[in-house]
Amino acid sequence: MTHLGHESAPRVASPRLRTVSLLAVGLGIGACRSPTPVGDGAAPSASTPTSVPVDRLAPGELAPSETTLFGLALPRGMVVDGVFGDVAYASGKLRREEVSNYIRTRVAVAHVELGVARTVFPAVRIPGQPAHHVYRIEVFSQGVETRLSVRRFTPRPEEPGLSEAERWRRAGYHPDGTPLNPKGLK
Repeated sequence: MTHLGHESAPRVASPRLRTVSLLAVGLGIGACRSPTPVGDGAAPSASTPTSVPVDRLAPGELAPSETTLFGLALPRGMVVDGVFGDVAYASGKLRREEVSNYIRTRVAVAHVELGVARTVFPAVRIPGQPAHHVYRIEVFSQGVETRLSVRRFTPRPEEPGLSEAERWRRAGYHPDGTPLNPKGLK
């Protein structure tokens, strides 16, 4: 059978139709991909940092080691140089700023003294240690090493019922701060 006046000519799609068709095909292919697994399916909250995975260290962050000084885990790479009663020393080839940041995150501290050559934590509490123990931690550079000193202060318990003058006398001083026995100070 012959059709007159109706020749089968190829159809030419308009540029707009081509764009819409390509977009639809692209979306269809993208929808076929399997979704990326996201933990338990819960969306991360605004307070959850998403830039650092939980099982990884941030750049410049130090990992804790098994070695401790007065209950404070030292950063990996530091070794104990000595413990002498209430004072302990450690050192390692780490950056002073990284060690200071490491310490800051592991102690209860209200005040930090930052200097060019050292960082001082004058009165900190180490979690897990007796509440009445106070520590002074210094982090300083010495050559290519960073050194750490930890000093424990255990304040003497106050005796109830003593007057201010009696406390001074037991310490060997008058209430104005002058010594009871000036000859014994030599």
